[in-house]
Amino acid sequence: MTLDPRLATVVEAARSKKAFRIRLLDVTGLASFTDAFAFMSGGSDRQNRAIADAVEEALKLQGERPLSTEGSGNGNWILLDYGSLVIHVMDEDTRRHYNVEGLWSAGRELPVPAETPVLPESR
Repeated sequence: MTLDPRLATVVEAARSKKAFRIRLLDVTGLASFTDAFAFMSGGSDRQNRAIADAVEEALKLQGERPLSTEGSGNGNWILLDYGSLVIHVMDEDTRRHYNVEGLWSAGRELPVPAETPVLPESR
């Protein structure tokens, strides 16, 4: 199954800033306000902001801007709302505590593409 190009962009941008535990859920028909969620973690508030900035910039290059953003001041949970896609960037403690993913467990898990290893340059 091929991942929607927008979700692939989100995953690639998040990985460029070393996001981990990336998870994608299709909630079409389950949520009235969005079709998909992207969840990811960073190791600190600074890393979370870098991940969110990278995702926002990558989507901006595709002509998309968020309807709203929340949490970038604190950085432990940043939410980017693109209407049909809502992106959560959280530290692990916040992610475990609120368990937003668990609220949407009836959603369909979307495959996250495997990371492409970077090959060393040949000399």
